[in-house]
Amino acid sequence: MRRANGTIQIFTFKEGIMSAVAHDLRLRLQTFQVTLDGSAVRGEFDLKSLLVEGPMQNGVLRAEQYDDGKRADVAKAMHGEVLHTPKHPTASFVGTATPNGDGYRVNGQLQLAGSSQALAFDVRNDHGTFRSEFELKPSRWGIAQYKAMLGAIKLKDALRVELALTEA
Repeated sequence: MRRANGTIQIFTFKEGIMSAVAHDLRLRLQTFQVTLDGSAVRGEFDLKSLLVEGPMQNGVLRAEQYDDGKRADVAKAMHGEVLHTPKHPTASFVGTATPNGDGYRVNGQLQLAGSSQALAFDVRNDHGTFRSEFELKPSRWGIAQYKAMLGAIKLKDALRVELALTEA
């Protein structure tokens, strides 16, 4: 069985009439386990370990724009109002990895917020770092869009997930 180390980053995107006063965000999942046993892929993700890194502007992280209080406010809303991590503290993935060129095609089921849905994505080998970028639609797992100011600011029903994993 092979284990992976690395980073998992999640990007959120704003929309709505007042979206100019809101921020797209970058989050980092700090605690996770990903294993590959033959073609079987398993992942366990501790959603309580999601860290708000800060706002993104023109593709650049601007962490200095958020102080600890702002990060705490966003984390409180993310865990309490969006992901409901007290009730659903973890997510999991079970699937298979099929060789595809210099990488893999991964197909399986993602268990998130008490719901299981199919998820497929490609992974490329970048000099020993296995990378993937894919979009998730939270509503597929029953996760409602976060809204503020009576819906004038809300999160899009789309997240980008970026993986960069190496063998442990």
